[in-house]
Amino acid sequence: VEKAKFLYSAGFFLTVSPESMLTVAKHAAETGKYYMINLAAPFICQFFKDPLLKLFPYVDFIFGNESEARTFAQVQGWE
Repeated sequence: VEKAKFLYSAGFFLTVSPESMLTVAKHAAETGKYYMINLAAPFICQFFKDPLLKLFPYVDFIFGNESEARTFAQVQGWE
């Protein structure tokens, strides 16, 4: 991890250990690394919204397909 420049987590980890994801995300921010996540599935955006949003200040890149992005937008009230 120390030699890595990019750290990536699948959004599915929010279902089991959001604290671990936040720890890694903060570590990336503190050490000048890029932190990336994916939205994983529409249900992650719906039912794990709060832990997902806690990560956002530390996330450099977010990946998602069309249905995940649409669900995220709906949950945020953008659509």
